[in-house]
Amino acid sequence: MSDTLYFGLTLTFSILIAVNLVGNTMVILVVVLNKSMQRSINYLLVNLAASDMTVAIFSSIQFLVEPTLSRVELLTATFLCKFVTGGTLGWVGATCSIFNLVGISIERYYAVIVPHRHQGKLTYDKVRIFIFVSWTLALIWASPGFFITTYITESQMCGHNWPKAIYAKIYTVGWSLVAGIIPIGIMGSLYYRIIYRLWFTKDNTTEVTQKALLRYRRRLTKMVIAVTTIYVLCWGPELMIYFLGFLGVFTLKAIHHGIAFALVSFNSCVNPIVYSFQSAQFRTHLRALIRCRRRGSRAIYPMKIFKSQVRN
Repeated sequence: MSDTLYFGLTLTFSILIAVNLVGNTMVILVVVLNKSMQRSINYLLVNLAASDMTVAIFSSIQFLVEPTLSRVELLTATFLCKFVTGGTLGWVGATCSIFNLVGISIERYYAVIVPHRHQGKLTYDKVRIFIFVSWTLALIWASPGFFITTYITESQMCGHNWPKAIYAKIYTVGWSLVAGIIPIGIMGSLYYRIIYRLWFTKDNTTEVTQKALLRYRRRLTKMVIAVTTIYVLCWGPELMIYFLGFLGVFTLKAIHHGIAFALVSFNSCVNPIVYSFQSAQFRTHLRALIRCRRRGSRAIYPMKIFKSQVRN
């Protein structure tokens, strides 16, 4: 990797790490410190923020620390590549982030399409189970990285050492399914039905509470669709780069890895900005947090009259 490319990547990732950690920490604090924000959907957003912070720390740190590995012993460098600078833990966070987005789309589907079905409601117990399962599955899926990531003395960088080339191609195809085709297909199908119900189904209700509930659902749905769209725009090119590279269409170089990680890191830091633009309630609590004022007992919107309806 040239000095110019390394400097550019280091500067880029330093900015992305700072934005990611500050922004997602704010998201977590806004939900934790304000009772009006403590709903099931927001706890999923907290888990999404935590997974995005994991991406920032472990996926980006390799471009900041990796060049120093040549100064340590080979055994130490190999250990660091497997568990710190190789990016595997970052991919755990990225995978968990994907599972979160799918979980959010399922939660929105039940809340909008079948709001009165008890089995579909996302209770706090279900949220805890979902968070545990999402992290466990993400760790299992990314675990091959702990075994095949090692320190390459020739290039003085972390790299993958697959026993057979076919294993790398199979895993790459698997990533295309797990991070691309399957989640995008599920979310696209669910959000299509949600959008049709909220914006294209004729609503004859005249009750103030029902109209307020509809506006609330539309605002929240627009926010999570924006987050999902950004995910598709960032992960689509990243997955395509690796897929075409392992198929032999072109040779993967440092610039390709840099672009891929930059896209994933950007996706992990942009969500708090989306929340700020899409949610007036989040903006209000965020301003209060910055001013060190807690507003936990006060809801921003007059939702008390239909609180039980929008709880999920």
